[in-house]
Amino acid sequence: MKQSRGLFDLSYRLGDYLLMVIRLHFLWFFFVLRGGIIFGFFPATATVIRYFFEIFAKKPLPAELYSWFKQQTAKNFWRSNQLGLLQMAILLLLWIELRISSTFLQNAFLHFGLTVLFISGLLISFYLLPVFVRYHLPFWVYFRNAFLLMIVSVPQTIAMILGVFLVTFAATFLPILLFIAFIPLLLLPISWFAYQAIQKTELLTNEH
Repeated sequence: MKQSRGLFDLSYRLGDYLLMVIRLHFLWFFFVLRGGIIFGFFPATATVIRYFFEIFAKKPLPAELYSWFKQQTAKNFWRSNQLGLLQMAILLLLWIELRISSTFLQNAFLHFGLTVLFISGLLISFYLLPVFVRYHLPFWVYFRNAFLLMIVSVPQTIAMILGVFLVTFAATFLPILLFIAFIPLLLLPISWFAYQAIQKTELLTNEH
């Protein structure tokens, strides 16, 4: 009887989590579209990460998810767009430089340096919005802290990459995930391992 009860509780919790992920997915799409796609992407993404951070910290979750999501995207609209669009512009510029280098310049050392910078920029992107969600900092300090987290949190960074690949791999076999739950599932490993990296650095900072 106890085993059946435990199985029922587990099924209920799994169903509850699945419903939460689906709701986050559709809310993300709604607010991305509401922001004109380009200006809605980063506020909506930061809000999903913030929701996961609330879960990880075991804080009370909002009773009305739509109202909370709307409030958070409005609150974070300008700064998250400034951070995200600048980071996207940097990555785009590095990508263009890489293409020019490989096609016209064909300098191995320059190409290697640009490749390292581009990969570093991608990895910094994993931490940029989590740092923004966690702290209230001057603008450029967000980039510095995201860079430092990338440097000192190699296991977490590798785990993020593996998590993103696993979710993407799963979606190729279950395409329905792309339509009902892909975005929160993709952001979950990024959020979780960024949260672990942030907590680790905070603990080390407090010890010193």
